[in-house]
Amino acid sequence: METFLKTVMEELPGLVGAVSLLVLALIVAWFVKRSSLMLMSRFDFRDKFQAWGIAKSESEAKALSETVASLLYFLVLLLFLPSILSGLNIGRELDSLQQLFRGIVSYIPNILLAVVIFSVGLYFCSFIRRISQNLFEGLNLDVWIAKVTGQAKESVSDKRLAEVLASVVYVLLFIPILTLSMETLGIEAISKPILSLLNQLLAFMPKLFVAIILLIFGGFLARLLGDLVEGLLKTSGIDRYSQYLNVRGEASINISQIIGASVKIILFLFFLVESISVMELEVLNLIGKGVIAYLPSVISAVMLMSFGFITANVLAQFLKRVYGSYVIAEIARYIVLGLAIFMTLDQLQIAQRIVNASFIIILSALAVTFALAFGLGGRDFAAKQLEHLDKVIHDAEQDATDKADEEAE
Repeated sequence: METFLKTVMEELPGLVGAVSLLVLALIVAWFVKRSSLMLMSRFDFRDKFQAWGIAKSESEAKALSETVASLLYFLVLLLFLPSILSGLNIGRELDSLQQLFRGIVSYIPNILLAVVIFSVGLYFCSFIRRISQNLFEGLNLDVWIAKVTGQAKESVSDKRLAEVLASVVYVLLFIPILTLSMETLGIEAISKPILSLLNQLLAFMPKLFVAIILLIFGGFLARLLGDLVEGLLKTSGIDRYSQYLNVRGEASINISQIIGASVKIILFLFFLVESISVMELEVLNLIGKGVIAYLPSVISAVMLMSFGFITANVLAQFLKRVYGSYVIAEIARYIVLGLAIFMTLDQLQIAQRIVNASFIIILSALAVTFALAFGLGGRDFAAKQLEHLDKVIHDAEQDATDKADEEAE
């Protein structure tokens, strides 16, 4: 009994100290919880939770506020726990737990500083976003975009354009602040991959900015030159020659508009490929270069096909006027069109061996068909023509002989 009382008396000061620390911890934790709830209510964090999309309703926002306050409550208790355990002389048995607490406590200043930097930076980015959006709305961007793209002014929303540009400014400012917050956090397992990603984004931003400028300039230049070419061709009266591209002989195709649109597309394609090259996107860059390398073949094929249409229609109209036969004119038209199609496919390098072989087979079949038709069905006609030719040659020889005899006399 004496030993028990002696042990109790020895442990009593530590027990009293541990109980006192526990009571103090509960008071401080309660105070922190109440203060955090008051601050969140004072600064309308419930509305902000809903605005940020963290909570969907008022009840969820209230529950989230209570959760944050409870986390702070238990965090304060965790901070006091090592001292309470030391007062009970059981700290040695819980060294690993105390070491964990010390690690958590050592990171708290970094976490708080990172949260402060992040919160201030978020407020700053939101403030700059509102200012930039008002500035962009005052610049009448819809007028400039309508001029560049050729759209109607009513179809371009100035407010939406201002929101998009303000969001871009927001992201450009937010990324460095997020990077600084991650560096301040000091947790390499979390911050290192995120910092690597953010650094890559920051390094990519100038390239993206230059690419966007190139695309904007390219779109403006392509539209300007395309409209210029279309206007010059329309003034020259080239549209009336579209009757030769129509089977009915009617001028129903706007050639100037087609060529102008083609100029716009080709010029913009060049700037698009150059923008991709600036951003160093290798796969897209290879695809773009392949498309540009194939453009001459496409242009040549279009010119060949157009020339084939013109030749076929002109020849068909000529034969129809001379012979008055619709059948002969159509046969000639489709023969020329067939040749143009085969030449176009060969120029496009689409299955060249198959196309060439098919062309040779069809041409040989037509030649054999013509020979058989003439040989079997045109024998009488051929005999009459040969007899007539023989008579003409004989008469010519007789006339030459008679003339020579007259000169001799």
